Amino acid sequence: MSPNDRAKNLLLDDFFLELVEKQKEIYKSYIFGSADHDIEGRERALVKLRAIEEFFASVQSIAKNDEIEKKRFKVL
Repeated sequence: MSPNDRAKNLLLDDFFLELVEKQKEIYKSYIFGSADHDIEGRERALVKLRAIEEFFASVQSIAKNDEIEKKRFKVL
């Protein structure tokens, strides 16, 4: 199975999608619900949230890679 197919399967997997969303919600709730003085905690949570978002974007990119390649060949 190609990386494209594996990435597409992940994006169709309800468990994977729920897991990603739950993790994002955990970090968002900490960012918005933390004490005013806990600046470091919010920054750590924001870094983790961004990492999850970047990871998910890379999975989406891998899943769309074959579509991008097909379009590239049409242009050339």
